[in-house]
Amino acid sequence: QGMILGSNGIKMGKRFPEFVVNPSDIVRDYGADTLRLYEMFIGDFEKAAPWNTNSIKGCKRFLDRVWALQEIMQGEGIRSELESNFHKTIKKVGEDVDNLKANTAIAAKMSLINDITATGSITKDEYELFLTLLNPFAPHITEELWEVLGHDELLCKQDWHADDEA
Repeated sequence: QGMILGSNGIKMGKRFPEFVVNPSDIVRDYGADTLRLYEMFIGDFEKAAPWNTNSIKGCKRFLDRVWALQEIMQGEGIRSELESNFHKTIKKVGEDVDNLKANTAIAAKMSLINDITATGSITKDEYELFLTLLNPFAPHITEELWEVLGHDELLCKQDWHADDEA
């Protein structure tokens, strides 16, 4: 497993306490899901990566966008203009999780949310599918939104969606 370095690129620790990042501070300021998402998005699992406060803010903005999707939710089903994008993302995220490539799985979801917001709306089924894909990475916000959508059972207990090559 790689190591998260201080913002100066040096290993965090007693020798350089001014560069140590306290996870509790990040959770307090940005939330636990933002910290989880950032740690997975920071880079390859096997490589060291420097801490970047601007990137953690980007993860927070992404989660804020996910939350805001409920404001543009209308209709049901998966729309034909997004169906291919969803299936490509399902496949990518599934493969990336299996290969411990969380950073590229998260990037795929960031790309998908751009495609969704470009249409100006999201259906309930698309939102549920998106939350299912995001749940392993940001469980707190996705479980909350799942409940807001009217579900009594936990999102993490739902079946993983199969991608359709066609």
